[in-house]
Amino acid sequence: MENHKEHKHYTIVVNGEQKTVSKDVLTFVEVLDLAFPPPRPIPDKDYSITFKHAKCVPHHGQLHVGGTVEIKDGTSFDVTPTTKS
Repeated sequence: MENHKEHKHYTIVVNGEQKTVSKDVLTFVEVLDLAFPPPRPIPDKDYSITFKHAKCVPHHGQLHVGGTVEIKDGTSFDVTPTTKS
């Protein structure tokens, strides 16, 4: 008999809204898509993403473009549009 790992779902918070995801590692773009699904409302904006209560160390910080964060239930993200400089 094969040992199948149960597919885990995580409940996280993005900009104050609960979201359910099935991955334990999220990229910058995946978090951005949860906050502001494409097409982006303001195309001339950059975005800042901060997180807290993550599984990874450090458990809080800023998620940069190209970066990833290991999550757990209760991980929280704040995604904020910023002006391009």
